[in-house]
Amino acid sequence: MLKRIMAKLQKSSVKTNLKTFHKTLIEIHALGESLKSLSIEDLKEKIPELDTQAKVFAVVIEASHRLLGMRPFDSQILAGLALFEGFVTDMKTGEGKTLAAAAPNIANALAERKVYLLTFNDYLAKRDSDLLLPLYEFFGLSVGIIQADMPGEQRRQAYQCDIIYATAREVGFDFLRDQLCLYSHQTVLSKLDVAIVDEADSILVDEARIPLVISGDVHQPNEHLNTVSKAVQALVKPVDYDTDKHHSNVYLTDIGTHKIETLFGCENLYDVEHLPLLTSVNLALHAQALLIPDIDYIVKNNGIKLIDEFTGRIAENRRWPDGMQSALDAKEGLAVKKEGQTLGSITLQQLMSLFNKVSGMTGTAVLAADELHQLYHLRTCVIPPRKPCIRIDKPDRVFVDSQAKDAAICKEIAAIHQTGQPILVGTPNIRESERLHSLLVESGITCQLLNANNDENEAHIIAGAGALGAVTICTNLAGRGTDILLGTGVKDVGGLHMIGTSRFESRRIDDQLRGRAARQGDPGSSQYFVSLTDKLFNHFTEDEFGSITAEQGELKSKVGLGKKIAHAQRVIEGANLERRKVLYKYSEVIEQQRRGFQKLREDILNQNGVESFIEDVDERWQALINQSNISSEKRTEALIIVVLYSLDKVWVEYLSEIEYIKEGIHLLGATGTNSMFGGSEPYHVFIRQAHEVFDHLMGELKDAVVDTFNSVVIDENGIDPDSELFDMTKSTSSYVVVDNPFDGMNSRFASKIRQKMKELGFRR
Repeated sequence: MLKRIMAKLQKSSVKTNLKTFHKTLIEIHALGESLKSLSIEDLKEKIPELDTQAKVFAVVIEASHRLLGMRPFDSQILAGLALFEGFVTDMKTGEGKTLAAAAPNIANALAERKVYLLTFNDYLAKRDSDLLLPLYEFFGLSVGIIQADMPGEQRRQAYQCDIIYATAREVGFDFLRDQLCLYSHQTVLSKLDVAIVDEADSILVDEARIPLVISGDVHQPNEHLNTVSKAVQALVKPVDYDTDKHHSNVYLTDIGTHKIETLFGCENLYDVEHLPLLTSVNLALHAQALLIPDIDYIVKNNGIKLIDEFTGRIAENRRWPDGMQSALDAKEGLAVKKEGQTLGSITLQQLMSLFNKVSGMTGTAVLAADELHQLYHLRTCVIPPRKPCIRIDKPDRVFVDSQAKDAAICKEIAAIHQTGQPILVGTPNIRESERLHSLLVESGITCQLLNANNDENEAHIIAGAGALGAVTICTNLAGRGTDILLGTGVKDVGGLHMIGTSRFESRRIDDQLRGRAARQGDPGSSQYFVSLTDKLFNHFTEDEFGSITAEQGELKSKVGLGKKIAHAQRVIEGANLERRKVLYKYSEVIEQQRRGFQKLREDILNQNGVESFIEDVDERWQALINQSNISSEKRTEALIIVVLYSLDKVWVEYLSEIEYIKEGIHLLGATGTNSMFGGSEPYHVFIRQAHEVFDHLMGELKDAVVDTFNSVVIDENGIDPDSELFDMTKSTSSYVVVDNPFDGMNSRFASKIRQKMKELGFRR
């Protein structure tokens, strides 16, 4: 049986046989023995002789011991070898991924490859780079750090370094900003060559399809939104509107529709002429009924801050798409910001595909291995822990409702607290964390609270979470990337105990929370408390628990329930994977066109190919030649700016048309009018229309260049910096478009649209 399992794993995307790495490890240790007696100066003289991977690793290990006081363990060396070979390493939490990445970073950089270490957040980027800086400098390597608020010149200098620490998002935003530069000296990003991704499953899977967007302030605010928001807030559930049982869709009732039509003086809300009003009503309804404060967002510093569903942290620079952000501003009585026109966009998945070599590390890679292989062609390598994990994972306790669950959690915490064992409680959202905190305080238990409302105190709170008698309530992944150190005497009482207050839709997130306890061979334990009202159970049918008895609100068939929960998570994970694959197919069409467009733009920016446009603007070009005060350099610079400006306008229009095509395909699919695709699959229709739009707009490029070049003012200084040609990029903002859970059109709205299309003469 075991042999069959191992054979299956060896054929899969997971590598468990580390024989080749162990062979190199033996060689590294043999070389290392001869280095121990060398002075630090003699060790440095060995650097020019490092012509093999084993030699590089051996010197890194010895230098790390001398400079940092840390000698990498065999598990970290094996992980480093796997990273260098392009694997995603599965290293259990607490095994030292920061140090494990040092040797492959150095080996790649010494081979004159540009290395990017992509971290989970800015704090980890700075912490890890500062920790390893003496080691990198010993090898003569420069290190750059990218932080969110860093100005352009500092970014440019950082990207010139041999090794760059940054978040994937910051690199992505700089990539997008570079695509809008009108002068080559304005670009900041260097070659995207080698990437080592920390928390790889989070970046490469959970956030893979979330677009990074750069926009300009072009569109005017939705003038209906504030008025519509007030009207919607006056509607009463369930008389005027209602939601489905999963609370994932909201719709107007006939009574509610009539109220809106009367209030805004329209005979039929679903007439095409009232589409802007209908859109505003739908946005306001979603914001009012489906986006919940302290779960989906908080209001902080007079602005909406979205909450990351995986971490419970504030998701900086993240916005809802398709006008939802403005609807949320209107709901909360904030100033409705302008809806910027998209100037450029790229998903993290597409960004990672621009690197020549990608590897990564995380504590939960195995569960994401198939997806990492399918989407990135990356294999996963399992690194055995230095010490066996002795954490005790207790069976889930399942309750009929949240009240019974909360009562049981408080009772369990009180009992464990009496022993002095520290307790870390992970909750799915701010609201639940604060409710549980209040219940514990009322019962006389002193505890710390950590969520998005006070995340500036994260380091301080997490530092004390392992102390004897500590109770810490936090959202799920608070403190990710940092160790919770056990206080004096804590090992004697069982180590850190982790309580999860709900199961996630992803088993990986559950395992990441469990991994906060029992690191590096320390004792520890974990247990999940869940209720049938938790979000995960929306995916069950009501009769699935009919045969399970409950005593005092707790369901007793633990084995059966555990299997049902695991099955539900596997089904949801599979559905999410299929969804990501479908979205990847659509986005890949745009990405291929973006790459062709980008290549043309880069050539023009670097004065390659601009001469092909001279013939088109020959009359104005000759007139400028006859003006002795305008140099050849300024003439060429002006033409380059005009061509780039025209290209950018084409791309902006292309992105706008693509959104229109996608919305049209989605609308027709939702309303059951697939016959309008002419018998073709929506994907093939999308490909055809996307190529038609692209070819059409590119065909108009030269005419646009001629019109602009002939009309723009050009003098001895070139084009006036105040010219409208520079307006598009003068005021831009970069943000992440949050994955919209409401992109499935509800049946009531779809039926209304279907009815209207039939009235217009469309038939299935």
